Amino acid sequence: MDRSAIESIGQLAIEAQKANHIDADTPALILRDQSGAQKVVSIEHLQPGRSRFRGAFATRQLPDFAAYVTAETENTPRPAGSVQGFIDTDDMSAKVFFNLGNLEHAGHADHHATLKLKPTAAYAALQAATIRSLDQRALHDFVEDWRDNIVPLFDGQPDANRLANTLAAIRDITVETARKVNLVERDMGATRSAMESVDARSTLTLPSGFEFRAVPYEGLAERTFRLRLGVTTGGDKVGLVLRIQQAEQSTEDIAKDFRDRLAAKLGTACPLTLGTFTP
Repeated sequence: MDRSAIESIGQLAIEAQKANHIDADTPALILRDQSGAQKVVSIEHLQPGRSRFRGAFATRQLPDFAAYVTAETENTPRPAGSVQGFIDTDDMSAKVFFNLGNLEHAGHADHHATLKLKPTAAYAALQAATIRSLDQRALHDFVEDWRDNIVPLFDGQPDANRLANTLAAIRDITVETARKVNLVERDMGATRSAMESVDARSTLTLPSGFEFRAVPYEGLAERTFRLRLGVTTGGDKVGLVLRIQQAEQSTEDIAKDFRDRLAAKLGTACPLTLGTFTP
């Protein structure tokens, strides 16, 4: 094989390599796998740096989220409409896309920041205590553990001075059972009826409910939740039930507080829309 033939083969190899190269912002090649099928393989990782910036920032802290979003929007010029934020008040979360683009120039939407608020320890304890029936020990421990947040209610009025008496009353609950049988005899038959009543009482006065003060999520305002106390009996066992009054309204108020505070911190950094978005 002479020199010209070797040069021709080398030139054909170079041209074949060029034909497999995709001319795009992110370099890639068209290669064949073992089955002979063609596939696109990115070779961006072979460059000194990435072709464009992208990434995902996630935090549970509202101030850190706002600071990151503000810094990104102020330091990097972007086309109008590229930055969009979405608030999911049901999930107490928010997501901002920095390269979403618009209808004419759609972006990859792979650079974004996510905020998922974390419930505080006090609010998490309150939610856990109100989703199930408690026994005496569980309610006593709940009130004792969070005594700095709890005030008992008597006739609808808070009285912090009676917290110690409340703890004693919870420990000292007695179940009283009464059975009444009525018999009626007749010439041709008889009637028998029985009634049983179960009552739970304490030698001390149980409160009608509680006030529970807590910051529901980090970064939001402190709220006061009013709880109703109910007593249920099943045989010789006592069930104590805590119920948040106007729970749905409290949830709406917390969500509104989240939305308003996030909007105030972001200012004009990006528009916010209620809802979720999947690019």
